[in-house]
Amino acid sequence: MDKSNKLVRSSSCLVFLIFFYFLGQGKLMSQEVNNDVFALSLEELLNVQITTATQRSQKLSEAPATVISYSSEQIESYGWRDLKDIFRNVTGVDVSYDVQGEVKTLVTFRGIEGNQKILILQDGQRQNPITGERFIFGHNIPLHIYKRVEIVFGPASAIYGADAYAGVVNLITKDGTDIDGVAGSIGYVSTNALVSNLTFGKSINNDIDVIISGRLYYGNDFPYHRHYTDSLDYAVVNDYEGELGSLEKVYPIKNWNLLSKIRYGKLTLGLDWQHQLESNAPSTIPTNYAYVKNNVWGQDVRHLYFNYKILDGKEFTLTSNISLGDYTINPISNFFIPIDSDGNGFLDKGSAGYKYGYSRYIETAINAQWEITQKLMINMGSTWSKVISFPKTKNLEEPFHLDEIYGDNLSGFVDPQGYTFGLLGLTDSIFGEQNFYNLASYIQAEYKIKDKISVTLGSRFDFNSIYKSTLNPRIGVVYQMNEKTTLKALYGSAFIAPSNYYRWENWANPYAMHIPNLNIKPERVQTIELSGFYYPFKILLLRFSAYNNIMEDIIRPVEAPTQEGNYPYFNPMRAQIGQDTNSGFVEINSNLGNINIIGLELDINYQIAKAIISAGYSFTHGIDKETESKIPKVSQHKLNTSISYSYKSFYGTITARYYGDVWTATSNSFYKGEKKIPGAIILYGSLGYRFKKFSISFSADNILNKKHWNASPYGESIWILSRAPQSLTKLYVGINYKF
Repeated sequence: MDKSNKLVRSSSCLVFLIFFYFLGQGKLMSQEVNNDVFALSLEELLNVQITTATQRSQKLSEAPATVISYSSEQIESYGWRDLKDIFRNVTGVDVSYDVQGEVKTLVTFRGIEGNQKILILQDGQRQNPITGERFIFGHNIPLHIYKRVEIVFGPASAIYGADAYAGVVNLITKDGTDIDGVAGSIGYVSTNALVSNLTFGKSINNDIDVIISGRLYYGNDFPYHRHYTDSLDYAVVNDYEGELGSLEKVYPIKNWNLLSKIRYGKLTLGLDWQHQLESNAPSTIPTNYAYVKNNVWGQDVRHLYFNYKILDGKEFTLTSNISLGDYTINPISNFFIPIDSDGNGFLDKGSAGYKYGYSRYIETAINAQWEITQKLMINMGSTWSKVISFPKTKNLEEPFHLDEIYGDNLSGFVDPQGYTFGLLGLTDSIFGEQNFYNLASYIQAEYKIKDKISVTLGSRFDFNSIYKSTLNPRIGVVYQMNEKTTLKALYGSAFIAPSNYYRWENWANPYAMHIPNLNIKPERVQTIELSGFYYPFKILLLRFSAYNNIMEDIIRPVEAPTQEGNYPYFNPMRAQIGQDTNSGFVEINSNLGNINIIGLELDINYQIAKAIISAGYSFTHGIDKETESKIPKVSQHKLNTSISYSYKSFYGTITARYYGDVWTATSNSFYKGEKKIPGAIILYGSLGYRFKKFSISFSADNILNKKHWNASPYGESIWILSRAPQSLTKLYVGINYKF
């Protein structure tokens, strides 16, 4: 361990030892901090108003779903800066940080792996690429602009359609009245990165409210190759020679965000722009993909929406919404491939395989909410969307020229009979735009049978021009037994749209080839859940949940089946190693296999004076029936505990995250699906002090500087490390101000 790393660990430990000293002296229990999370009782936290579960405002405890809500004060207290930071505190979530660039943070909700299976909303507006690409959780979704983050577990396609599969995260932005002036912050991360944001918000009058915000994250991420050299082949990074060795070995972050929201009477106009450029290297095998500065993955995601309340009565509301968005891969995104040019056993040169792709869409929606009686509420609506999509290209020798005609030229893979890749029926060798439209309608009724029992029934029908139709029902029963106990019985289904990425994915090398499959069906999930709250005392709140996820038609890469008449696939790159171009391994994405998952969750919250002590335990077990193995990427046992305190203008939180051994895929190149990645206990902490116009904050990730690993993305073989190293201690110090 180098001296700088020892200093980082020592300083973070010292700060938190001081914190615990004051805690032990009983000096962190002041009643003088107002208007923050510590001023709320557990009962008030239980009854906070949320909107994501049913698209209307209701108490969290009464919503027909399992919902967790975090306020801006909680976000500040925990020291979270990006959405990815929240996941380490959510019961039932497995998370691997800083993995390969197209993923960055691998998030698994209740055993369901895949970032594209979590629908991200902002004020109810879709943030995921509408074409189903993986959502990247990096340093790209800042939390300073949100007054609340709502997380809904389980299927929600009955309202939100495609991709609301494992859960929904809704980011509720602040209004101009919440800022009332100019606010901002500037901070430094110990990996050598600068983080700053600036926000203007103002309510001009009752009809006009404005908020404009920007955030910059610029610098480097944790240098894994300097610390994980013992068992993960990272030592080779320090042995790069020649031209390759002269390239800078850092993990760049060059991100910025822009958000604006203007409300004028019944009309709301919103715009957001997420620009990301981060390292593409971590968790890839460094002999296959070089750990150098210019191995990056970048993308831009933009949205513009107009929301208008046509009618805004007490019993009936009618709202229209028009949204436009796009998703673009930065043309400099690449997979940098190192080689040993002189055969002396050391990598000395390399070349980039560039990627490009984009999508854009327009969507119109109308929603009506009708309170027919005090006991019966109807929510219904319809949407129409048109999508233009250019799937991700093959590896290109140079960055894609944006002034060229969009097309992925694969003419070099056409066999003598005119079939691309030798795939029967595929005669087009120039892959261009793959466009589609989607039409949907939904209805949901909520009826109070008695004061203590409410029943929610709903369903949504989607028709897509590619994969045709899907129907997703939903049932929820909420029973408030008494003032202390609430029970929920829930059923829902959801689907994942087969993205153009999966349908048209293709790549080839002299040893293997991946070919398109245009006949993929949607993945499906059905979930049965029993959950509830128990509130025995004013200072104690318990939440529990038991669920069963049944997944079908899983999309996964498999060996391509033999074609009619044993017609061979065609890979001209085989000739480079003197082999028959009609031989070699061929892979294809296909719907194959079912997964059954059961799980239990328990959250305990205890409040004393201005302190909140929380603990969350989850058990997850599942079987992949195709491989007859346990579901990968998952730790069976997880436990999160935290203590949050306030003392006058001072606040702080210490969190311990335990995850047990992580199951691996059967394709894992080291664990082989039989052994497990060892679990760990990781400590996080945050401290802050508020002055009149500004505050100082300090946070530390992995306070004890513990080496630990978690699941890698994809199949954990060929080009991905068998386990993803997680960062050692990261420190952040910042100044927050308001004018």
